[in-house]
Amino acid sequence: MPQTTIDARNLTKRYTDGQAQLLAVHDVSLHASAGESIAIMGPSGCGKSTLLRMIGLSMKPTSGSLLLQGRPAPENDKDRSAWRNRMFGFIPQDYAILEDEPAWANVAIPMEYAKPRIGRAERRQRATAALEQVGLAGKARRMPGQLSGGERQRIAIARATVMHPAIIIADEPTAALDTHTADTIMTMLLAQCRQGVTLVLATHDPRVAAQCDTTLTMRDGAFL
Repeated sequence: MPQTTIDARNLTKRYTDGQAQLLAVHDVSLHASAGESIAIMGPSGCGKSTLLRMIGLSMKPTSGSLLLQGRPAPENDKDRSAWRNRMFGFIPQDYAILEDEPAWANVAIPMEYAKPRIGRAERRQRATAALEQVGLAGKARRMPGQLSGGERQRIAIARATVMHPAIIIADEPTAALDTHTADTIMTMLLAQCRQGVTLVLATHDPRVAAQCDTTLTMRDGAFL
């Protein structure tokens, strides 16, 4: 049986806005195993991104529990940061590409936080290899402004996978891409699952969700 990588139970997130309490996510549970792909669908503002941030240790829930690879998620910020860097690869909706750095340097960013330290030459070598894996061989020295939207998204995938994470969190990874490019991006992400990586993504696109093992639908901060 595949290892359980994510066991989120009754996650809730409330925000305080003056006197008002805003409920972003309410009593959401999610279970994922190694090699599994999960799509979370729902309209904008339904809580998808908030849920991804809680699972990815970028945000603490107001209540609920989260086990990652069978261990309770840490409470203190230093340990959460260490777990996040070691366990996760992230693909944000806006790609988060540094425009003044070449492709390889963008991919190498997660390695800058690795312990023990990874030297610059090895970072560049590994980043270039990761770019080759996503079909960008020969473009390691290109600046982001010289690349298409699909190629920029491939940089984001290479950056998310360069440290061989157990879990990839992707927020709308195919947004604003044409159908062919979106299918190519999904093929690359699902190839990671075949290597045992857990993929959790948020999407508006039913075609993207249909390619995942499981589809969960959110509305008003809860699963339907």
